[in-house]
Amino acid sequence: MYSLIVKDILIQKQRMLISFLIIILMLVSFQGIGEIMFTVSVGAFTYSLAMTACAYEDINKSNIMLNSLPLKKAKTVAAKYLSILVYYIIGTIIYFVCYIISGITKIPLNVHPLSPEVLIGGFVSVCLMQGIYLPIFFKVGYVKSKILNFAIFFGFFYGVSYLITIIKRDTNILWVKKLVEFIQAQSQVSLAMIILGVVAVFLLVSYLLSVKFYKQREF
Repeated sequence: MYSLIVKDILIQKQRMLISFLIIILMLVSFQGIGEIMFTVSVGAFTYSLAMTACAYEDINKSNIMLNSLPLKKAKTVAAKYLSILVYYIIGTIIYFVCYIISGITKIPLNVHPLSPEVLIGGFVSVCLMQGIYLPIFFKVGYVKSKILNFAIFFGFFYGVSYLITIIKRDTNILWVKKLVEFIQAQSQVSLAMIILGVVAVFLLVSYLLSVKFYKQREF
């Protein structure tokens, strides 16, 4: 499994530079949006690398070779999910370096500082996006799911932004009011554990679906 993750990283070394530039572009483009800046920039970085790995795999027909090896399909799928964490960590390091550089050089670039809440929020967003996409990829492959890539990416961020706007604006709506009351009643640690628990269940369901679809695909 480790070698599969390393393989996905090595085959897109040049793409790493482009993805790094994506973070810079996001930081410049989304000035003044606060903590969402981290989620958008690192989310775009992670999504870009994950999509490229899937694309290279389909173009080079790597699945045919992998299926000829004594390797369980469940491990092949698991490697894709674990690679999300690796990309997220790399993106977070790049973001933090940009934050340090902007502070030292005093360049006119407002990079929002990191905090536990920001890190968890970014990680949850990345997991939700990939958890939606990967079952689709393992079901139909990269080419057929290509259009959905953009719909998921932009729809997710615009959807989250719209939901946040509704929560802030329409606190009299019953479900919004109940949600706000529930969140306010929890400690930060409890709320973080609840969110991570829900995401863990979501990823588990996503993973099981991906394994099922991958086993049913014909190559």
